[in-house]
Amino acid sequence: MPTTPPYADIFQRLLEGRISPEEAGILIEWLSRDQQDPEAKASILIQLQRVVDDHRINEAIQTKLEARLPAILGHEENAESSPIRTRTTPLPRIRYVSVAAALFLISAGIYLFLSRHQSFPTPAIARTAPAKTDIPPGRQGAILTLADGHSVVLDSLRNGVVAVQGGTKVTLDNGRLAYATANPATAEIPYNTMTTPKGRQFQLTLPDGTRVWLNAASSLRYPTAFSGGDRKVMMTGEAYFEVASDAKHPFRVEINQSTAVEVLGTNFDINAYSDETSIKTTLIEGAVRISSGSEKVLLKPGQQASSRSSSPIKIVSNVPIDKVMAWKNGVFDFQDAKLEEVMRQLQRWYDIEVVYENGIPNIEFIGKMGRDLSLSEVLGGLQLSKVHFRMEGRKLVVLP
Repeated sequence: MPTTPPYADIFQRLLEGRISPEEAGILIEWLSRDQQDPEAKASILIQLQRVVDDHRINEAIQTKLEARLPAILGHEENAESSPIRTRTTPLPRIRYVSVAAALFLISAGIYLFLSRHQSFPTPAIARTAPAKTDIPPGRQGAILTLADGHSVVLDSLRNGVVAVQGGTKVTLDNGRLAYATANPATAEIPYNTMTTPKGRQFQLTLPDGTRVWLNAASSLRYPTAFSGGDRKVMMTGEAYFEVASDAKHPFRVEINQSTAVEVLGTNFDINAYSDETSIKTTLIEGAVRISSGSEKVLLKPGQQASSRSSSPIKIVSNVPIDKVMAWKNGVFDFQDAKLEEVMRQLQRWYDIEVVYENGIPNIEFIGKMGRDLSLSEVLGGLQLSKVHFRMEGRKLVVLP
């Protein structure tokens, strides 16, 4: 039985400008098949256009593609209507099904589809839909609450000193807050709270040098200087920590009255949103100890601990670290994600309310999308998986 050509590998090499003339012929042959899905075909054609425009392939292959693709689309007599154009002609915004997918096709995960199926099926997340009410993506920003209760909005604040509290100077530098302590032996050390509303994320460097990234709808309460036997902070939502090593002063993250994470020096992510089913701690590097009630568990790199009230801690090994870290790296990773999980992420990042008109559809996704996309672009991609929506202001209604 003949094997299926490795379309995924060929397509990836095309995007990287490494495709050979023979491989270009394989792609053209595949695109010429009448039974292929027109939306998937159009999405791939758009990517070919981008490769041509960016001069990523040699002239021979480019000429071959430009000569054949209008015919594949059935536009030999009217090449103007084809989305595959010469590099000097601007790409029309919408000329064919899924043309707008060019904005984010690869980030939406078509390569995941190709890798899984070794063909070019319809991408589940690959199209922009026209928006009646568009909402921009989240951005860098946070609210800093000082020890005296005064709040500072950091979204548009210029670089420089934000506050001076006792012997500690708080400075903002290119979107990161940092603490410099001159006199940590003050009688009473003040506490600050960093809060990221929905649609915001931020990062800060604690007085000991520990770096923290806060996801949207999260908070971190911490002292302006660490003293005593341990370094203790309290958090809600989701945060990624790169803890400064100090064996004499363990670092402790308290999540609620019964759950805490203890470390010496390590990198890890904690997802503790109140609307999630459990608190998930994922260890990237080093070692951490999870305490939940009277139970304590030591994690190894690549493991994830899931804890919930009155239930044993569950350990999962070989978790997909890229998916856990996607938010920090500017990506939505919807691999194997249920619709409800996807909607919770969108609620936090776009500051919207999600309601279901008639129950929650049982849909699972694969693929990735950039967190720099507008809401309409994200929803346009999701709709390819037969999910339908209606916007009412900042309320997103999921239709049956």
